Amino acid sequence: MIEACNDEHVPNANPGALRDILSRWPASMAMLVLNEVECRLRLMAELRGKLDVVGVDEVHELQPLFAHGLWMFGPEFESAEFTANLGMTRVIRKFLKDPMAVGSRNRPDFVVLPDSSIGLYACPSFGGSHEVDGIKHLAIIELKTTGTEIGDTERSQVLKYVKELRNRGCFKAHTKIDCYVLGEDIERGEEEAWSSGPQTTVTLMRYDTLLERAESRLLNLYEKIKHAPFLMDQAERSEEDQGLRRPAMNDIEAAWPH
Repeated sequence: MIEACNDEHVPNANPGALRDILSRWPASMAMLVLNEVECRLRLMAELRGKLDVVGVDEVHELQPLFAHGLWMFGPEFESAEFTANLGMTRVIRKFLKDPMAVGSRNRPDFVVLPDSSIGLYACPSFGGSHEVDGIKHLAIIELKTTGTEIGDTERSQVLKYVKELRNRGCFKAHTKIDCYVLGEDIERGEEEAWSSGPQTTVTLMRYDTLLERAESRLLNLYEKIKHAPFLMDQAERSEEDQGLRRPAMNDIEAAWPH
């Protein structure tokens, strides 16, 4: 492979640089790292493009990105595999009993509300026999569409979700619960994270702040290589998506049956 690294075989390549990389990194490991970095940078670029649209459809445009983007919130989300928890999603849908609430036919893993969407992501805990034994860590992500301000009302609402899940026995006393409500802006004086007991925190966060954290966690690589071909392609696709119409109401399911 190293011998093949020349301008004839690899256009625009620096053969010496490629030889140096492959002398220090096994090719399989280099591919693994580069694929992961590219995936995360693509996600950030796509999220950035969608947030430029006022009134973005958070259900179809934003929420799916967060299923692969929990790492943006902090290193604690790197240590275990988080997946959407459909059981808890159904509990919240039934709890709301809101005739205005709608559920997407294609997104049963989200709670879809008129002005926001809620995703619940859990990683399991394991007992002494290494079998799944409840939930170790739960993340509740509520996304408000762009152009909205969030504050104490939104914080109080997400705490009601936690209380309902707790009353239904959906997790144990030791389960760590991190709730995030994201919006374009935060009411003055509501920026601090709020704790409810030793295991539950609710954080109101601006989308811009989340992107800044994500860039920092990737060593600010986005700014350094934002002109890389794969990121330029992503930017072009985001611009094309912005020109498409938003889903019509008949694309969205009627009220969730109770």
